[in-house]
Amino acid sequence: MTTIEDLPREIVSLICSLLKQPEKYNCVFVNKEFHSASIPELWREPTLPTTYSLHQLIKCLNHSKHQRGDYIRMLKLDYTISIHDEELLSLLQLIPNLEVLEIRQAEQLTDKSIIPISKYCKQLRTLLIVGSPMSYRSAHYLGKCQQLQRLTLAACPNLTPMTLLPFAECAIEHLDLSGCKWLTASDTAIDLCSFTHLTHLTLICCDAISSDFLHHLTGALPQLQDFSITGNAVIDDDAIIPFLKTHARIRGLFLLECAITDSTLEVIASCLPDLHNLDISFCTSLTPNGIRILVDRCQNLRLLGLKECSIARDDLPEIPYNENEPFFNTLTFIELDYMRNYLHEGRTSQDRRLQDDEQEQDESVRESYAYIQRYLNTEQVH
Repeated sequence: MTTIEDLPREIVSLICSLLKQPEKYNCVFVNKEFHSASIPELWREPTLPTTYSLHQLIKCLNHSKHQRGDYIRMLKLDYTISIHDEELLSLLQLIPNLEVLEIRQAEQLTDKSIIPISKYCKQLRTLLIVGSPMSYRSAHYLGKCQQLQRLTLAACPNLTPMTLLPFAECAIEHLDLSGCKWLTASDTAIDLCSFTHLTHLTLICCDAISSDFLHHLTGALPQLQDFSITGNAVIDDDAIIPFLKTHARIRGLFLLECAITDSTLEVIASCLPDLHNLDISFCTSLTPNGIRILVDRCQNLRLLGLKECSIARDDLPEIPYNENEPFFNTLTFIELDYMRNYLHEGRTSQDRRLQDDEQEQDESVRESYAYIQRYLNTEQVH
């Protein structure tokens, strides 16, 4: 009979990879095979809740005899963790096989520590940096990370409109430039057109997105599935409709604070058959009827954001009333189904009325026909 000691190493490693961190730790004590398989998994993504835990990790890696840093594949530093140049430089040299690096509080990181990322992390696939004062020089070197697929450079104020140029040869699929004010149509949008693998593009709170910017992207980015933008008075129907018509693959769409009307909603309903999530919050020129038509025709829609759209509960009475929320913020699939059922029942009633009217008309025609025949027969007799 096969026992746990007889399991192949590949099976043991697979078991360990599927477990949560506490269970992985328990595997260390099962037997020699599980011990060997669980160690790389325990180090794969260190849990770092505080700046102190980061300091302890660096200290541990520096004093380890077994180069545990080789096992680390993912390093995610949340908003609660502060890190400066010297600490990041020290870490990069100890984790050569890193694939995911996320730093959400990078205010103290400059070109000094960001430029070497491409030197030490040859296998990097995901890079997220928020709030760094890095310059274009860093972008130039980051473009050498040839395995990069997901890139976030959010709220990095010192970058330039040509920041995307060094990444033209990378197969970037996810790009997030939220909070960056340096985007331009003449440089950034043109360089963005070369990102032919891009499936997700996020441009929230950029303040510099113009109609020309969107016109450059019309016809480009053929794989795009998720698009998020914060607009302004110039992002109206004329700016967004041509873009939507050339991106039928979109499944998630965020058009925040745009000057769009029901015309854009009609195009969304007719051109985006796979749309699942839509957020049109802070778009104030939309009507309840436009919302109804959208929901009715977008049968795959599961979430609709309407915050500050001035769509009140009374405007959509088919949805159960909530006294605590006089205006809609978000419609989940439950509320959307209420609307669809209401519209379906309305059409069914209308169809019945039409059938009744047709039957009455048919009866009237039959009666008229019979009367005419009797009249003709009478005339023939005379």
